[in-house]
Amino acid sequence: MKHLKQLSFIIAIALMAGCGKSDDSPLGKKKEELEKLKSERKKLNDQITKLETEIAKLDTNAAARSKAKLVVIEAVEARSFTNYIEIMGKVDAEENTNVSGEIPGTLQKINVVVGQTVAKGQILGEIDHSVSSSALSELKQQVDFTKTIFNKQKNLWEQKIGSEVQYLTAKNNYEALQKRLTTTKEQIELAKIKAPIEGVVDEIYAKTGQIVAPGFPCFRIVNSNKLKIKAEVAESFAGKIKQGNKVKLSFPDLEKEVDGQVNYSSRVIDPLTRSFNIEIPLESNVDYKPNMMAKIKIINYTNEKAVVVPVNTIRTVGTDNYVMIAETKNGKTRATKRKVIAAMTYNGQTEIVSGLNIGDQLIMVGYQDLEDGDEIKF
Repeated sequence: MKHLKQLSFIIAIALMAGCGKSDDSPLGKKKEELEKLKSERKKLNDQITKLETEIAKLDTNAAARSKAKLVVIEAVEARSFTNYIEIMGKVDAEENTNVSGEIPGTLQKINVVVGQTVAKGQILGEIDHSVSSSALSELKQQVDFTKTIFNKQKNLWEQKIGSEVQYLTAKNNYEALQKRLTTTKEQIELAKIKAPIEGVVDEIYAKTGQIVAPGFPCFRIVNSNKLKIKAEVAESFAGKIKQGNKVKLSFPDLEKEVDGQVNYSSRVIDPLTRSFNIEIPLESNVDYKPNMMAKIKIINYTNEKAVVVPVNTIRTVGTDNYVMIAETKNGKTRATKRKVIAAMTYNGQTEIVSGLNIGDQLIMVGYQDLEDGDEIKF
């Protein structure tokens, strides 16, 4: 029995020795290496945690810095600011006229073509005047005859031959026919449709053989050397737009901008439209066409050294406007609410007339969530 117990104890020790023996297989080696790395990682994590705790205790400003809000700032500078009044107008030719005949009749002849340059008084077309021409020939013969009779009667009267009635009758007949001759010539001249201005034939409305009459347009003549911009301006701008105002004219269809000046501003407000008219001379250019639209930017205020901020940086509370600026004191930069007085706004920019100084650090981005005194960084 005693020997049996000793044998069991020896077997148990052998088994325990067998279990503690290392695994030399490839899988066993990989597992040992993994366990070793995990153990090293745990030691490193413990060291990192310990150092972070110690640093946090030593650095009392770390928490404050982590709460500072990120912003973008820009120094306030003096720059030019111009305010414009924008309205729409159109190109108008000072000499743009429809031409019609002065007497009724059939249009017998057209002497011009569209696009042709004509001089003032040039004959554009002719109305049939055959009846007047025939009458003119007959009248010339009658005038010649009555002139001869008058001259002879005059000679006799000067010689005291014949009666005064005969002399006066011959004189009256001659003068009456002369007047009829002049009238007939004028009628023939009226049959000629003449250009009232110098310019270009822009359109021909009538056709040869067509019946025309006074007031019936036959031709349109445009003088593109005398152009202007005409516009209607709302009554509310009556005190701001005056003769002499500088303007910028832009033509959307031409992608072109030119400078100009108001040379006329009407003194009467239209009671129906509550507006008044202005005119701006325009230099001659083949690209400009009557009735072409133009955007008019009238300069009504300019400051070459203005304090200007983007309009979206201005916050309004009640009747007060303010902006947020960055100020550094005691090593800390904080947002400060600054009350300002805003003036005119144009194209997203507002002039500040009080409250901001040159060199102030205006918060351009990130101001929406700031309160007065918030710590910031940039």
